[in-house]
Amino acid sequence: MTDRVAGELERHFKRTAFDADEDLVFPHPRTGGPLDASRLRRRYKAVLAAAALRPVRFHDLRHTFGTHCAAAGVPMRTLQEWMGHRDIKTTLIYADYAPSAQEKAMVESAFSPPALDEGEGEPEGRREETGSESGDAGA
Repeated sequence: MTDRVAGELERHFKRTAFDADEDLVFPHPRTGGPLDASRLRRRYKAVLAAAALRPVRFHDLRHTFGTHCAAAGVPMRTLQEWMGHRDIKTTLIYADYAPSAQEKAMVESAFSPPALDEGEGEPEGRREETGSESGDAGA
């Protein structure tokens, strides 16, 4: 679990009345029981519409999580645990999104800013053209 997620869950835990070990992480706010799935889906759809986002199934959030984790290089066994898959074969659907060490290095290299030699300014061709250097601004 990332530090960010752990911190958010800790803040959530401190605000809820349902804080026993056997309680749900996201319970119904009054009963402490499971949230009503149909009401949750309706609220989710309303939030998507209010944010002018395209309709996405709630379950697709789970696949998005798995895909992003695999793309970030999370080991498949770790992802299997996080997603609660009993069989690693289920988790391996995300393996296509997991970069090899070589691919990851190539992508990082391709999108890294060019290295500057000490004492150099901006790389050639990357200076902002203002027109003020030549004296004919806007021309």
